[in-house]
Amino acid sequence: MNQNTTSRGRRLFLLLVGVASVSPAALAEPNDLASLESAPQDYLGKEVEVTGYCVKGGVKGDVLGYECTTEGTVYVDTGTIEPAAAKEKIDATCNGKYEEACRATIRFVPHSVSTSNVLEPGKTITIFNTKKAELNF
Repeated sequence: MNQNTTSRGRRLFLLLVGVASVSPAALAEPNDLASLESAPQDYLGKEVEVTGYCVKGGVKGDVLGYECTTEGTVYVDTGTIEPAAAKEKIDATCNGKYEEACRATIRFVPHSVSTSNVLEPGKTITIFNTKKAELNF
């Protein structure tokens, strides 16, 4: 075996080891709200997936885009809902309704996070901010 083949083999091995070592915590599954609440900064810049309900203008009417709530204490504030059919469903049918037909899987990449003690009395709400959220009903 020549030195070039050995070198390529080592690079391939290191690449595979690097891919295998990517943390599975980068994607928060719908039932992983506790991790999102306890260490929200760990998810900044990473794809997150939760289930919840979305409303244009936010629960209190103070959000410029859309606010999505989970069954826990995690909210997602987003400027845009994708795809267009999901946005239309929120705007026309589901806006603020907590019905099974309006429950969506929400995928997003947060760029910032904050907390609020006034959105729900007695609870600390973790609010992820993102430019866009992809919904799947």
